Amino acid sequence: MRKNLFQTNSFINKYQNLINQINLLENNLKTLSDSELRAKTFKLRQQYKETQDLNPLIAESFALTREASLRTLGLRHFDVQLIGGLVLNNQKIAEMKTGEGKTLVATLPLYLNALTGKGVHLVTVNDYLAKRDSAWMAPIFQFHGMSLDCIDYHAPNSPERRRAYQADITYGTCLL
Repeated sequence: MRKNLFQTNSFINKYQNLINQINLLENNLKTLSDSELRAKTFKLRQQYKETQDLNPLIAESFALTREASLRTLGLRHFDVQLIGGLVLNNQKIAEMKTGEGKTLVATLPLYLNALTGKGVHLVTVNDYLAKRDSAWMAPIFQFHGMSLDCIDYHAPNSPERRRAYQADITYGTCLL
């Protein structure tokens, strides 16, 4: 009989604990108004400024992103997508097939890391995907008062490109 390797994997256990925390927060967030939800982003930014540590903010930030996505796009992150976001946030590669929600998954670590105020970049393979994904996911970040922009590969050294780099979240291509 084969042993289930995932039961002994501490990374999977760590992820499951975070998934459980995120899911517990979900019911509480559903009862909040939009402005109360936005205020939580300000609170998380303040917490980060005081501690300079994103780790204690992971569960709440992922839950806030999930709720904003549901309210703005009608899309709710499934647990497997939360795991994908946790993997990306741990600077690992998460392989997902077409249609499994890579674009939505990326919103989780993007929101979390944008709380630092240092700017976060998402790099994709072509201009089309950068523009499409940034436009599609913009409502999630705008809901929380975050700025988002997309770098136009064909406009080097333009004022628009410089502005894009100043956003909380910047989408671009690997041809930057």
